[in-house]
Amino acid sequence: MSEQPTPLTVIIRHTSGSKKGQIEKFPVGNDFQIRIGRGPDNNVSFDPVKEDTISREHCIIRLENFSSDTFQIIDSQSRNGSYVNGTRITEKTTIFAGDSISLGKDGPAMEFDVDPRPASHVKKTRVLDVVSKESATKETKVHEAGSTAQKAALPKEAIGKQTMQHMLQQSERKSKKGLWISILALLILGGTAGWLLYKRKPTVIVQNKITNTAPASTAMSVAQIAKANDNKVVYIEMGWKLILTQTGDQLFHVYLPIKEGGQSRYVACYVRTSQGAIEPYLATKSYAPRDASLEPIGGFGSGSGFVVDERGFIMTNRHVATSWLTSYHFPDQAFPGLLLEFGSKGDLVISSNSVSRGALSNWVPAEAMNYNRQLLESGIKGIDGELAYLDVTFANNSLRTPAKVVRISNTHDVAMIKIDLPEPLNKVTMLDNYKEIETGSVVVVMGYPGMSPDQFVANRSQDAFNRNPNVVKVPVPTVSTGNIGRLVKGSAGTTKVDEYLSVMGDYYQLTINSTGPGNSGGPMYDDQGRVIGIYSAGSEKMSYSIPIKYAIELMGRQAVIK
Repeated sequence: MSEQPTPLTVIIRHTSGSKKGQIEKFPVGNDFQIRIGRGPDNNVSFDPVKEDTISREHCIIRLENFSSDTFQIIDSQSRNGSYVNGTRITEKTTIFAGDSISLGKDGPAMEFDVDPRPASHVKKTRVLDVVSKESATKETKVHEAGSTAQKAALPKEAIGKQTMQHMLQQSERKSKKGLWISILALLILGGTAGWLLYKRKPTVIVQNKITNTAPASTAMSVAQIAKANDNKVVYIEMGWKLILTQTGDQLFHVYLPIKEGGQSRYVACYVRTSQGAIEPYLATKSYAPRDASLEPIGGFGSGSGFVVDERGFIMTNRHVATSWLTSYHFPDQAFPGLLLEFGSKGDLVISSNSVSRGALSNWVPAEAMNYNRQLLESGIKGIDGELAYLDVTFANNSLRTPAKVVRISNTHDVAMIKIDLPEPLNKVTMLDNYKEIETGSVVVVMGYPGMSPDQFVANRSQDAFNRNPNVVKVPVPTVSTGNIGRLVKGSAGTTKVDEYLSVMGDYYQLTINSTGPGNSGGPMYDDQGRVIGIYSAGSEKMSYSIPIKYAIELMGRQAVIK
């Protein structure tokens, strides 16, 4: 009787993303396949709010045929692509045990494994590991052996007994002679110094007065500024969603199906308010149209911040801590969209006009719907954002600390958050030099731009109830230097003829272009290591910073009506 083969089990180990640390197992059988995506019908399903970069049906893992042990992965025409070991796949690709699968270039990652491992899978994995380890070991051994051999090759020197005694006697005589010389020199120096101090006493007093009235410059190098503030600049991660405040229900962007060429596809829908503005057609799950597809209004991201108070208060950008209070970035598939108009019966019908991205470039989620603007004026919020998480991590640290929003500026892109730790924190030094700052001033920006390479650390679990290792991103701050290229002073709007008017608001335009997304909220220092601004936005050609006076105002109780 022939021996039956051991049934295979596919193991998916999540190494990053919202499912990090989880393990999923799938027995291999007839018509075996693993569907991966955000939809609930997928075998590996992701949170639609936290992982909105993953497509509904992102990719599929299947067995080549039932009699083989070869597995293949196929991308399901996902928006951000599927990656195997860092390479994007464009066709059916064979995967082996130990391979890494990423949903998007920087999206959630998972490790593919098979139990028991077929011979072909074990062979490929072992060859790569052996080569890597041997190469690393060989370099170390050669380096150490070369150093040892060089020391061993030196000839040994020997001296006789009489020679040794002569050397000791000579050394003793030199030591006594040197001692007397040192004592004599100290007496001479001490007497000379006393005479000079007595002789030049009036001159010393005059010099002290001059120093106090004109203190020496305390300019710091870039390296000194970075070292002094390394533990004061933090990495911030957040995720949020839009909700109805009265019920807590989440709001979604409605996509309706349309037929083109005999096929159906979902298109984003928009409505026109009574004021003529175009906004996304929003609905909760309970009141969504039949056959509609719902995309959550929300997102996730990262930014920077800096400690302003030893009790745990941290300053950052408003668009980092509360993204629903700033202009929203729609996904690419949201355009072109359908415009819905109210018909004669009061129902919504599809118009012939399409909607482009430019029509919603300034749409703010928290101000959605015309009636909500009226409620805001009365201090009532009908629609608001809700944080799924807001975590703070210090430089070169792997521990995340939950934070809460404490205060939000009404006038600029500034917000204050707080963490609770048992020890006092080191804080930055701030200087409001808004009236004295000049074009051309040297500045230094610190933060965590997304374009910088990520660094990770693998922690072995000591928890008896969870033995899975944990791979965590460790933030390392980036330092960027430049100058203030222009002072864009003035408010975005004014009713007084003696006030400055700026089309974008009150900013410092910088010559720094090595920052980017993720650096938002980081501190901008002067040449003495004092924070004079908050980095806010930038691109490859231009970047901007907010005067620190707006952060200082947020920390106090400045009266609005005088």
